[in-house]
Amino acid sequence: MARRVERAKDRFVDQQEARIETEAVEALNMVLDVIERLQSKKKNEAIETIEKVLGKLEVLIAKDPNLQLVPVDVKEQVVDYSGTMDDIAETKKVIKELINVGEVQRARDIMLGLASELDIYVTALPIGTYPEALKAIVPLIEEEKYDEAIDLLVEVLETLVLEKIIIPLPILRAEQAIERASELTKEKEDANKDELKELTAYAKEQLLLAQALGYGKVGEDYKPLLEEIEKIEKILQSEESTKNIFEELKTRLGSFMKDFNRKKEPTQMPKAQ
Repeated sequence: MARRVERAKDRFVDQQEARIETEAVEALNMVLDVIERLQSKKKNEAIETIEKVLGKLEVLIAKDPNLQLVPVDVKEQVVDYSGTMDDIAETKKVIKELINVGEVQRARDIMLGLASELDIYVTALPIGTYPEALKAIVPLIEEEKYDEAIDLLVEVLETLVLEKIIIPLPILRAEQAIERASELTKEKEDANKDELKELTAYAKEQLLLAQALGYGKVGEDYKPLLEEIEKIEKILQSEESTKNIFEELKTRLGSFMKDFNRKKEPTQMPKAQ
């Protein structure tokens, strides 16, 4: 199961890396080259490099005139809570007590540990505004106002946008367990019920963990999933056929996961202090 989950995590990251445009990465690197040219007061080389950057951006815009953000980098981070449901309940109790006595920052530090997720950070270039911002720098370079041009270029770099995608690991694990159960029962009458019980119990445990950690709409999203698991549990305790009994739950979980595989509202890159 662990290997299935790792492969699934890799697929999520690969999907985002596939969105990276080579021209955008090269354009961004060339902007950094422009700063070096300006620091060396190489006016003509700086202007030529900006012209090359604009050319690459024009290629991207020609591909898709409606394009607004172009990914240039993808990074991943895993935060994986190792506690139990009882641990979560106790931790929530401690957090509430700390908040009640005004210890908000201590509560915040503890709360940050209540997470089990794959975080994918996508740095994107705002192609809708980048070309005009670069063109505005050329007159400064022509007038040899190198420090002003560098300051403006730094501001341009700070317009990069950071997008974040959060994939809850307990839900991903539940999905992979049910996908495995589906493989064992799809169009099959005689699947091993003991193995199916283990997969079902594992998926249920992970969903309850995800619910306790607050992923999704806790009061709405989990009820139909847990009800479907309850139906499956009853079938597995009976003499009924196991054929296709996981298909509905698999579909529901797949739909649930799609809600998470989306970018949160983008934020500007933090400015240098």
